[in-house]
Amino acid sequence: MNKESSSKTSGLKRFIRRLILFILFIEAVTAAVLKVLEYFKTKKADEENPTRDFKEFFNFLGRKDVTLSDSNVSGVITKNIMGATSLDLSGVSFKEDGFISLSALCSAVYIVVPAGVNVKIDGLIKASRVECDVPEDSTLPTLYIASKLTCSSVYVTTAE
Repeated sequence: MNKESSSKTSGLKRFIRRLILFILFIEAVTAAVLKVLEYFKTKKADEENPTRDFKEFFNFLGRKDVTLSDSNVSGVITKNIMGATSLDLSGVSFKEDGFISLSALCSAVYIVVPAGVNVKIDGLIKASRVECDVPEDSTLPTLYIASKLTCSSVYVTTAE
């Protein structure tokens, strides 16, 4: 190897290293900005309507465990990007129909519903896996899961 090809190789390695650091920096800034936006969006929604009966959750590049035990929740809105979310609704009692608005991109979502709830899943599902082991009973209140999934997995189970 001569000096010229050696310097080209080291220059390429240095460029790749800087590119990777730049991408990691952009990812960190994006995550921080999204967390701040989520905080202010939730705060504004709570100020505008303090008695709203649905909850919102956002997950980006991480794991989020959410447990709801509020009896007056009629729905959940959750957005997941490249993360894993565990949504435990076993403490919620649905006297009427409820909803989950679920958006997921390259994510895994685990939903635990209370016993005595019927589950219907519908929406735009692309290259994703949906498993629901909740037995159907049309006499029970229905929890509708409106989903927009891309390259994700969703698992719905009943609380024991």
